[in-house]
Amino acid sequence: MENFEQKIANTVNEKLNDGTVEKLIEQHIEKAVSQSLDGIFGYGGSGRKMIQSKLDEVMVPVIENHDFNKYIVKLDSVLTEIINNTTLKDNAVILDNFKTLLTEPKREEINLTEIFNEYCKFVASDVDTDNLEAICEDGEPYYEHVCATMEVEHEDKGWFKSNYDDCIVKFTCEEDESLNLQIKLYKKVDEAKWHFRFGQDVLDVNSLRYMNRFMVFISALNRAYTKINMDTEHECDDDIEPDEKPEWSLD
Repeated sequence: MENFEQKIANTVNEKLNDGTVEKLIEQHIEKAVSQSLDGIFGYGGSGRKMIQSKLDEVMVPVIENHDFNKYIVKLDSVLTEIINNTTLKDNAVILDNFKTLLTEPKREEINLTEIFNEYCKFVASDVDTDNLEAICEDGEPYYEHVCATMEVEHEDKGWFKSNYDDCIVKFTCEEDESLNLQIKLYKKVDEAKWHFRFGQDVLDVNSLRYMNRFMVFISALNRAYTKINMDTEHECDDDIEPDEKPEWSLD
């Protein structure tokens, strides 16, 4: 009867002769080659850089020499279709929003207080005056002033450690909740400036008539990769006069 050592020797000899070792070596070689290729063609890899360089040599001249006139014709037809299917009032809103979006802000960063000031202008122009008191005591009549606030809420990650900080900036109007909005921001923990974190850079042209001036402003900042300097985390303005004026009445 074979002893234990002999059984081990026989098993090893069997595996050496039945192709098991060759198969295992083949699998490890395939894995090593795959990992090497991932490194070569991954982000920052020499293979990826070489391919990018060759593509640049070929694609850039093609793009430079391409005639984009047909796309101008397409843009013209799209805008014509929109105009033909909307009212004159809608046309004005669409074209104004379109112009704002195409004109990206020529600035690399903006203070959060400046964004709040834009929100206050939005409140003044869009606040619903139906429930506001008209004041006609002295001079030209006007509606009672309204209040707008901004509050920053930082995300509590609890025990989870992250390389990023996230927060939500909430804009509210006491007199008209339909104007309440919020934006999401993020930054690396070792950075001072914040960035937009949401899909406001993806816009449907057909929805331009429904976008308010403040969201168009935010979208333009987002598309320009404008950084935000959080110079404050709370702002309040309770002295916003609505742009709309009440009509005189002798009743």
